[in-house]
Amino acid sequence: MADQKASILMAATFAIFTFAVGQSNYESPSFYPLLVLGGFSFAAALLAAIAILPAISSKSTGPVNLLFFGSFKRFTEEQYIDRIIEVLQHDESIYRTMARDIYQNGTVLFKRKYYWLGYAYRVFLVGLTASLLTFLIQVIRH
Repeated sequence: MADQKASILMAATFAIFTFAVGQSNYESPSFYPLLVLGGFSFAAALLAAIAILPAISSKSTGPVNLLFFGSFKRFTEEQYIDRIIEVLQHDESIYRTMARDIYQNGTVLFKRKYYWLGYAYRVFLVGLTASLLTFLIQVIRH
């Protein structure tokens, strides 16, 4: 869900950025509002991209999560199959493995993806507001 929201925001902000750059003309009265809108749109797109970038980490902390591909990359196929069969033999270990996976996914969503996505939306909203204010100042001056 967070990845979809970030992708939608990236598409919208890059479209606005492209429009702002394409329509900007230094001599036009709309130059500064478009500059503000384009700059904030680009910044919001960068933050949204950071939200969906995969984390690359070589260190492993805590117990191995056999349901997450990044945790079992150090095993051979046979080692992985043996570990999965071992876990699946006991009901409690199945539930613990599933609970660990759900917890780790939620932690990544909350601490990383939604953190950056929230900032991306805030930057975009500030940019829209700043662009509107810049436009109104231009209208009042002329």
